[in-house]
Amino acid sequence: MKKALIVTYYWPPAGGPGVQRVVRFVRYFRQFGWEPIVLTVKNGDYPAIDETLHKQLPENLRIEKTDILEPYAIYRKFTGKSAEEKIPTFVLSGKSSDSKKDRLAKWVRGNIFIPDARIGWIPNAVRAGSKLIREENIDLIFATSPPHTVQLIAKKLAKRHKIPWVADLRDPWTEAFWAEEMKKSRLADAIDRKLERSVLQQADLITTVSEGLGKIFLQKGALACEVIHNGFEPKPPQPLKSDKFMLLFFGHLNKSQNPETLFRSLCTLPDAIRENLKIVFVGRIFEGFAGLFEKFGQQLAIERRNYMPLDEVLAFARSASILLHPMISATYIEGVIGAKMFDYLSLQKPILTLGEKNGIVREVLQETESGEIVEYADLQGIADFVLEKYKIWQKNSFVLLDNSDKLSNYTTETNTLKLLNLFNALIGR
Repeated sequence: MKKALIVTYYWPPAGGPGVQRVVRFVRYFRQFGWEPIVLTVKNGDYPAIDETLHKQLPENLRIEKTDILEPYAIYRKFTGKSAEEKIPTFVLSGKSSDSKKDRLAKWVRGNIFIPDARIGWIPNAVRAGSKLIREENIDLIFATSPPHTVQLIAKKLAKRHKIPWVADLRDPWTEAFWAEEMKKSRLADAIDRKLERSVLQQADLITTVSEGLGKIFLQKGALACEVIHNGFEPKPPQPLKSDKFMLLFFGHLNKSQNPETLFRSLCTLPDAIRENLKIVFVGRIFEGFAGLFEKFGQQLAIERRNYMPLDEVLAFARSASILLHPMISATYIEGVIGAKMFDYLSLQKPILTLGEKNGIVREVLQETESGEIVEYADLQGIADFVLEKYKIWQKNSFVLLDNSDKLSNYTTETNTLKLLNLFNALIGR
């Protein structure tokens, strides 16, 4: 069986979309003739924990975990944060109330730790990776990032052992929407862009999650780039009846995903309807929205819940009537499909996307008949969408789409097969 070395920082018990992508791929490797060998970290500093992901791993999988020197213990002590406090993978706050220590810590992160705060993993990872390549007779390296330090590790391993390297870039590098929060100097930015360019030009293949990111990487000099969607695991839909019409968001709500117009629109609905509404947010929320939630919470039933493991939140979502998908604000967003969209598709619930009415998300929603995009400022459009689904809920006590036949292009199995066919082409067999 052909063998691939999977280099990833995020691995169970880490939670979140980054680890879900690689875990789902690994589940199907053997089915298509590849044995995955995983190189990751011991005791990573993860923004979320999901112990249930261990259950999804194939049996007898070789996983090599190495030590990593990370700055987050120093960061917590310096900023007065507790040892248990999770640090997000991107800047969720950046608010004017940040302390001087917080702002200094962000400056250090952006100007000293380049490309990211995981650079302390490079020595141990290269040493352990070389050992795995020799012992397992590895055919190809698949490195998935961010953190983009992972690609620098893979670059060293590929050069040393002269084997193909596939760089999987789930997010932009220097164009990431949180990059401006780092307050990089010109020198730091130049170094970061040089590292990015070296990866794009030296990797045998770039893979990414959407057409929009693919175009960015090709424009920056990538020799070849292929889109491999995150995908989802299809399961028979099992809707739950609910005594409330629930609008649900789960994931990280950052500061460019402002729900104010959603709340304002819902407040225009008749009292009899609003009394049956419940808006639930599961996961981390930008701290600057606290006042907004408090203000509209006087007129709407708004509920906030802490992060849930994926299996748990998907089970909870069975009783939702609408899935909320506020898009981030970024220049590249038209061509991006976030990982959450695929989890939403799997639920076969109407998706209300807030954002510009163009781009790849609109195409996917239309192709799969899964929902609509409404501009943030279109209060009437938001209300109309909600009212349409509310009428269905009134009849059935649940809302479910009949679109199973439209989803096959977006399953994990389909996308893993596409990825492994690319691997086969690179090694010539």
